[in-house]
Amino acid sequence: MHRLPTVPKFTKSWEMFEYNLLFVRRLVDFVGLDFMIENYKFNWRTGSAVFFCVTVFGLSLYNTAFYYPDMYKICEVSIPLSICLQSVTKLYYGYRHRHFYLETYDRIRQLHLKHQNHEENNAKLLLLIERIHVLSKLMTLLYTCGGLSYLAYPVLMHFMYQERVLALALRIPFVDADSTTGYIITNLYHVILIIVGCAGISAADIVITLMVGSLVGFVDVFTSDMNDLDRMLDSGDRNEEFIRDEVKSICGQHQHIIEYESDLDERYIVICFVQVFTSISGVVVALFLVYMIQFIPGYMLVLASFVQLLQLCLLGTVLTVKNEQITETTYNLRWYLLRKSEQKCILQMLHKSQSFVEMTVGGFAPLNLETFVSIMNRIYTYFMMLIQFLEQEE
Repeated sequence: MHRLPTVPKFTKSWEMFEYNLLFVRRLVDFVGLDFMIENYKFNWRTGSAVFFCVTVFGLSLYNTAFYYPDMYKICEVSIPLSICLQSVTKLYYGYRHRHFYLETYDRIRQLHLKHQNHEENNAKLLLLIERIHVLSKLMTLLYTCGGLSYLAYPVLMHFMYQERVLALALRIPFVDADSTTGYIITNLYHVILIIVGCAGISAADIVITLMVGSLVGFVDVFTSDMNDLDRMLDSGDRNEEFIRDEVKSICGQHQHIIEYESDLDERYIVICFVQVFTSISGVVVALFLVYMIQFIPGYMLVLASFVQLLQLCLLGTVLTVKNEQITETTYNLRWYLLRKSEQKCILQMLHKSQSFVEMTVGGFAPLNLETFVSIMNRIYTYFMMLIQFLEQEE
């Protein structure tokens, strides 16, 4: 297997996992949500993240009334509000299920440690965690660029049009943003808000990528063990006791995968719904502002929202594909060469594989590429209808 050249040259997958986990922990620690800390407690960074979420929500309502009836400014206000809604959901469920994340990190670490001396499995797990790490850095870079586009917006407007604008359309009550002092204070608040927001969203999306992406490793190891069992059954010198232990181990792995998928669905069902909803609204509003007023940060916002939506749908598709892989591998096993007690175990496993867990948009629709394409088609249709309506009004 070819290794990715953009990451350190580790030979063991667990080393790459620890390296990637360190990158994740730096981001989550920045917003006070590093649940790997022993006896984690609510700290001042967590409180700061909560404070910014609360203030953005309050300021969004205030500024909606302040800018009314300026439709374009209200649309600008809706962007940080939708990001705030997404952040609050991830912050709440992250803190609520903090013990789950700690246990899951340990599950994944044990997977890598267990197979570090198995050449084939170690190679697969190493390549997987390398890809997850590269994706994590790319997402962080994208969200950082999105934040920088907002920070650069006032500078560009000043030099290009000699116009004083705020980074975000969020004015602070009792602070005159039209004065020099008030303008500086408001923009400083926006800078801090953007930095914290980018770090928090990046951390949350990297964690779900690691959680769901690691399922690929569990399934690949399961498939490898099933293939080993199949070869044992065809061997002329069969060791029945060893085969029985292998069947027991495989059934345990299958049960573990089912539990892992159920845990992911339970913890992320609401988060997925909110993220899909806010990503769609982000794409629609940003497209509208770009088309109508050439809103500069809107270009990066469209890309970031698009990638967020695509990321979730890809992860849901990966989950579905890997479940199908389990079913196919189990079906192809020559289970009829096993003893009757062992056959029952495999047949029961095959039966459970028929009703696997899927990631969903709040339980309303499956989260996969088909849903992504459907959403994009509807966004395009509704956006074109809106543009035609506005052009007729003019």
